[in-house]
Amino acid sequence: MSPNESVDDLVERFYTVVKLPHDPFAKAFLNRCRSHTVKANGRFYKYFQSGSGPTVLLVHGLNTNLGSMVSIAEELLAHGYRVVLFDVPPHGEALGTTGDPTEIRALLRALYDKLTGLHAVVCHSMGGLWALTAWHAQVAARTVVSISSPPAKMFLVERFAEMNALDGDQVRGVVGEIESRFGKTVWQEYSALEAARAIDVPGLVVHGTADDYVPPVHAGELHASWPNSTVELVEGAGHFDIVESPQVRKIISAHLRSVEEAR
Repeated sequence: MSPNESVDDLVERFYTVVKLPHDPFAKAFLNRCRSHTVKANGRFYKYFQSGSGPTVLLVHGLNTNLGSMVSIAEELLAHGYRVVLFDVPPHGEALGTTGDPTEIRALLRALYDKLTGLHAVVCHSMGGLWALTAWHAQVAARTVVSISSPPAKMFLVERFAEMNALDGDQVRGVVGEIESRFGKTVWQEYSALEAARAIDVPGLVVHGTADDYVPPVHAGELHASWPNSTVELVEGAGHFDIVESPQVRKIISAHLRSVEEAR
């Protein structure tokens, strides 16, 4: 970190996304999908759909793109689900460079409302925080699977401060600037723990024991906050490789089947 970096610069960097293009594996998958658009806050966003059967919305995490969820999508297609993937703004092919949480929440709510027959939401990392905090009472999905999700926005600020060796004054400055942009209730509005307490559908919390970005203790916190949730710890899985785990794919498909059978 530059010693001359202002609080505004720090906050801008906090929200800046590393844009990664779709790799050949993701492009090959998208070639088999139908492309659609959804409108949110006066803008049109692209999403991709494949398969038939109960619909599962897949939400990727920070600094990745929809390609990180393709392995899970392939598993679900093989089990007779319809899958929906999209690039969270401004990731992948989505426009922009800065992740505005209000824009992401508006898009997720538009997708929740648009997707008829939505059965489940499967989300990874920040995708879990985004998906849970965008939830509203009219969402039709019957379950949510949260993989390696951070507990709250404040946790991300603390991680950012740790990684950039910020001092106390700088951390307070970042917190104050975020509150000036999004309001003092931003920490409650973007807390997965707070959101989970209000969600009335069963949840599955999946976390790797070797996650060194979001420690697995947070899986227990989310589980404790979420009525009717279960937790699965995956031995040896890290924060990013967990979405490629065959064990995790089987855990997810088994959970979705159990929710269907309980109808």
